[in-house]
Amino acid sequence: MLLAPFDGSIEPGGGPASRRALRNQGRRTMRKLLDAAMEAFDRRGYHATRVNDVVEIAKTSHGTFYLYFSNKEDLLRALAGEAGEVVAALDTALGPVGPNDQGWRELRRWMEGFSEAWQRYAPVLRAWTDLAMSDAELSAQGHAAAGGVARTLASRIAETGPQPGIDPNAAAEAVVAMVDRFHYLRQFAGEPVDASALDTLTTMVHRALFGGGIPPLVSLARDGSAPPAPKKTRAANGARKKA
Repeated sequence: MLLAPFDGSIEPGGGPASRRALRNQGRRTMRKLLDAAMEAFDRRGYHATRVNDVVEIAKTSHGTFYLYFSNKEDLLRALAGEAGEVVAALDTALGPVGPNDQGWRELRRWMEGFSEAWQRYAPVLRAWTDLAMSDAELSAQGHAAAGGVARTLASRIAETGPQPGIDPNAAAEAVVAMVDRFHYLRQFAGEPVDASALDTLTTMVHRALFGGGIPPLVSLARDGSAPPAPKKTRAANGARKKA
């Protein structure tokens, strides 16, 4: 796990709790409500979710909910702010990416962090996308989060030197969009974004934008470091099986 669990210490924008410092108990209660909201959004979708669904999952009361949030929209803004902070951490998480194995591994580590953030906040991202066009605050948060990730990636692409036909900014935005939609497609199909999928994404981007070749995992198999093949076994009649 690359991303540390969020501690719930943020304050919602606009709700009553945003006007006072939260003590430990308050942070734990708000964390329960935020987690319950993500579960409700995932089950029912943002628009169909009611405050009652959130408090039932959190096993708390409506009165407690309204101590921390003014309404469902206020709750979503708090979650969007939290997701934005996690995504913003990716801005500085990507080190130099060269064409060698070390560069592949650095890109793979960053790709895993991106995937973890996406999967943790998938219900929020769906709601965020739905409301961004009608909510200026949510739209600004989304642009800031995605823009920061793309700028960092663009700077790494630019460091590889001029590449004919490749604009670093456009390439970075395309990668972010590709990884985002890939996660949506996998989720829709009920398939995991597992290590093999992240290896594939990393290799595609590394080859296309950083001049990479054979990824480290394949290199190991070719240079003799792969596990030895299983020994031949004898057939039931005692004769050795043919290869």
